[in-house]
Amino acid sequence: MKFIEWSQSMSVGSATLDGHHQMLLECLNRLHPLIGAEGKDAEIHQVIDTLEDFILIHFSEEEQTMIQAGYPDWQAHKGLHDKLYDAVFNLKCDVDNGRPIDAGRLFEFIYDWLVKHILGEDAKYAPYLKGDHEAAAAVWTHDQRGEG
Repeated sequence: MKFIEWSQSMSVGSATLDGHHQMLLECLNRLHPLIGAEGKDAEIHQVIDTLEDFILIHFSEEEQTMIQAGYPDWQAHKGLHDKLYDAVFNLKCDVDNGRPIDAGRLFEFIYDWLVKHILGEDAKYAPYLKGDHEAAAAVWTHDQRGEG
């Protein structure tokens, strides 16, 4: 049973980026049954390795897509990506240095990323990808007034 299912409401309007986001959901779904389980370190390591590899590719492609679509706040979005990558890299270093793995902590990190970043931040550039300039302008104006 999956903890969380992909839905069309999560789409940003790019099959490639949506596929990446679905991969993140799969990381969550792989981690959920490991929370509190004993002897599952190898499986948790695999999720962390997948996550680290995934975000390098995803962030690069997402940033290029935002630039090509004319999203005006792509640099701030890249700053968020840099912070997220640093957090994953530090978590991976902890694991590589033999620190205990906490599947619950990793799960909460990914879930928080999903909710706040994908459904919040990524949703802001979706109108630009879809070519809906009126909606894109409304999102941008709304954000600049500090309402988003």
